[in-house]
Amino acid sequence: MVELRYPLSALAFDYLRGLVGLGIAMLILWTIGTDTPVFWVIVGLAVLFLVWLANTFLRHMSRIRFDQEGLTSEPWPRKSIAWQNLEEMALRYYSTRRKRKDGWMTLTLRSGKQRIDIESTLPHFADIVARAAHAAKEAHVTLDRITLENLSAIGVKGET
Repeated sequence: MVELRYPLSALAFDYLRGLVGLGIAMLILWTIGTDTPVFWVIVGLAVLFLVWLANTFLRHMSRIRFDQEGLTSEPWPRKSIAWQNLEEMALRYYSTRRKRKDGWMTLTLRSGKQRIDIESTLPHFADIVARAAHAAKEAHVTLDRITLENLSAIGVKGET
């Protein structure tokens, strides 16, 4: 069993974005009165930045356990998917540039009510994707065209 964590270097810009956004929102709230409609808009933005920071913190604390039996994500919420019970797999690419030069991938696995999302910033991401593709093939899970193209892009063989 391999236990993986998102490295701080992969999350640093997310923490920075959240802290800067929250800081700017708090500065604006500190300088304007509570009787303006803008105040409530900025409060909403501050809450969004807090949610962003909480999500980043949860990813930072999460542990992904990966072996030949399945995949487990913990500590909160604890989710586990056995490879033999895999029902759905999707691999998506999100570009930060128009020419799709820079970006990241997200692997989504589902089994029953369990769903685990993993970003490509996790170490050994390609190994997890390869094992999930193998499990999908064994379980006769139909992969969509986009997932197949993304599998090919990272050098993993996938079949419909």
